[in-house]
Amino acid sequence: MLFATVSRGKNFGTRLFPHRFKDERYHVHLGKEGPFIPVSDDRDIPSYLANGYSLQSSYGAESRPPVLIRPESIQGWITDL
Repeated sequence: MLFATVSRGKNFGTRLFPHRFKDERYHVHLGKEGPFIPVSDDRDIPSYLANGYSLQSSYGAESRPPVLIRPESIQGWITDL
């Protein structure tokens, strides 16, 4: 299971998980400003992380927008793909 942990602020220690958008896909980005690539199967996400893509992640509550997490901050995947 992929997750990142908030490292500062009032939500310190909270886990963030890959955010599934309304189109039922996950979004990966190759930079903050770059366009996103929609990913349908969460099993494909690690291959994007291995190539330096960041992942939109969230708390799971719809009241908060997803945040972009760098691959080195995401746990639960192997870098040797």
